[in-house]
Amino acid sequence: MGSLALTVLTLTLGMFFIFVGQFKITPQFFPDVHEDMRREFGRVNKVFPLYEMTGWRPFAKNYRMAVGITEVVCGAILVLIPGRLKQLANLILLVIMMGAVYTHYVLHDKFDRMAPGLVFGLLLLTRLIIYRQVAQREQRSSVEKKAPKSYTEEEEEEEEEEVEQESEDQESQNNKVDKPKASRDKKKEKKNK
Repeated sequence: MGSLALTVLTLTLGMFFIFVGQFKITPQFFPDVHEDMRREFGRVNKVFPLYEMTGWRPFAKNYRMAVGITEVVCGAILVLIPGRLKQLANLILLVIMMGAVYTHYVLHDKFDRMAPGLVFGLLLLTRLIIYRQVAQREQRSSVEKKAPKSYTEEEEEEEEEEVEQESEDQESQNNKVDKPKASRDKKKEKKNK
């Protein structure tokens, strides 16, 4: 994944939605919470978001089961499956949270009923933003690895100085070699005279 924050947020959200979706599906673990969800969806069913456009409203039980199963499946995808499917699950859960906030708003519920949908919707949105930033960072780093290094002015100046130093060192070595040769030549000339 590339980011600790992204990994922690993904796992936390996935486990949360598996847990909450299970409340809507079965009374096996928490019967009181399941009963509360049943009553809540009986009330929520009356303001189904797509009713005005389609004229169709699902039965409360089917609505609750569909939302619960979707939350469990998308939560499991967030926890277990990598890749684009994870981003799709994130978007689906974000739409569900927006629907929950809309429903509580239309029912004129207090803010404390809307707050969980808002908070988890914002967390899902934050996860998408972090994912996008990590993906862009990884893309840039892979492009930088493939592309040849470009020199900055400072690096070019350092390289020029090294070349000048090497040429000066070479000249001084040549002069040292030439001086003994020149002095030998002078000695030979004196002997010949």
